[in-house]
Amino acid sequence: MKYCNTLIAVKDMPAALRFYKDLFDQEVITDLGWCKVLSCGLTLQEHFDEIAGFPAESMRYRSNTMELYFETEDFDAFQTLLDAHPEVERLHEAREFPWLQRGIRLFDPDGHLIEVSESMYTVACRQFDAGKDPEETAALIQHPLPVVQAWHARYQEASRRLHMSVCGTDCSVCACYGELCPGCHACSGKVFHAPEGSACAIYDCVVNTKGLKDCGACSALPCPIWMQTRDPSFSDAEFEKNIRTRIQTLKSSKD
Repeated sequence: MKYCNTLIAVKDMPAALRFYKDLFDQEVITDLGWCKVLSCGLTLQEHFDEIAGFPAESMRYRSNTMELYFETEDFDAFQTLLDAHPEVERLHEAREFPWLQRGIRLFDPDGHLIEVSESMYTVACRQFDAGKDPEETAALIQHPLPVVQAWHARYQEASRRLHMSVCGTDCSVCACYGELCPGCHACSGKVFHAPEGSACAIYDCVVNTKGLKDCGACSALPCPIWMQTRDPSFSDAEFEKNIRTRIQTLKSSKD
């Protein structure tokens, strides 16, 4: 036995399809005439009373006993989209729940209740950004600690990749990172130590010339350009260690 999907009855299929397309970016993946399956798995069914054998007058479209639940990584963007559709009825405006998640409830054209909230991972990341550790975050957002710890590891990995340059250097540990240099991704390789107006030789090669994401995708790693752009403050041993560390960082970022 397995659970397959959720079916809701609709009175006007074109209106329902427009609603789920415009607000939730849903497409029809299976079209069975009166029955259409959307890309999220939700099934819309016209003439449900006839198919199921219900008297038409017994159909209830605003039961308020269940809801369809959607999550978004960008709740503010969804609010902006929703504001562009003033015809959509809302049960309540956006609010922050006790577990610090922001959400809003609204009705589809047939009166089915829908909740749209930001993902709990996004909520957790907001706490991590504020300096909260997993234990504090778990208590604040009312989620199991192992779940929050897994989110924290994901958050740290995302942060590490955000600060990693194309050559595998962790920009966040550099004293110049920030005001003097935003990192090679942010300035298209025109870092502070490159000739004015030009990109770093490594960035220019791997991104501008070869069109790769980083040096980890290049078969020539480590190449002569790496050797020619050595930090003069490094000893031979330090430079060899630096090369090994950067290669390992690039390899791990592909996992």
